[in-house]
Amino acid sequence: MRGSGLARWAAAFCTAIAGALPLAVHAQDMASHVAAGQAFDALRAAHPERMPRLAEPEAGEALRTLADSSSFLPAQSGVDLPTLSDACDRAQAAAVAYQTFGALQNGQLVASVVVDNAAAYQDELALLQPFVARCIARQVPLAEAMLRQMDPRTVAQLRLGGLRRGQATILQLYASLATALPDARIRPVTIDVLLDALAETAPVHVRALAVAARAVPRELAGAQVRERGPKEPKWQRIATAMANARCEALCELAARNGR
Repeated sequence: MRGSGLARWAAAFCTAIAGALPLAVHAQDMASHVAAGQAFDALRAAHPERMPRLAEPEAGEALRTLADSSSFLPAQSGVDLPTLSDACDRAQAAAVAYQTFGALQNGQLVASVVVDNAAAYQDELALLQPFVARCIARQVPLAEAMLRQMDPRTVAQLRLGGLRRGQATILQLYASLATALPDARIRPVTIDVLLDALAETAPVHVRALAVAARAVPRELAGAQVRERGPKEPKWQRIATAMANARCEALCELAARNGR
């Protein structure tokens, strides 16, 4: 994926980031996660000329808390959808801050800066992005359950901003992975942790994506499967998941509203 292919993915990367804005939700039982988000924001406000780094004690503590899947994304959890969405948004907002630092120029995101940031801040993104992938996957079944309990007339009137942002975030994660693959500056372990998270969550993420949008991760995974490298089983899991053409619940809701 070099040359024009990399440019295409970089452009998609910026487009997806621009659509991945945080939701306004109410925090309920994640005080330490909320505090970590506040600490991260305070560090940024104190030094707007730079980004907090994982190697720095205070920043490292905040980032590790924001990305703590075992504490905040347990397999069996009673956390409700708004609270979970809030946690996802805090981690995603931090990830986007690293990706877009210094990239907004004349009102436009400069793709080359975004790609450079992915390399410069790979330690921080290697924590945050897998958490975001898993966090969105936790939201999907909760959102599906909510839809099943709602009156169809109410469902028809739902505002889809949150769903669209979630879809954009999923695609942004795949675009991030695509731009990392040919970049010699990005360590293999950085790529592996995101690939692991996306391979794990692809069978759930697909249920939130419109059928047409599934082509983006499917084509990326298919190209890697054809190379038959050591990560082929993980790429195959993504390719298989994204080949699913069923459209129910969240996908169907988006389709009825022109997405």
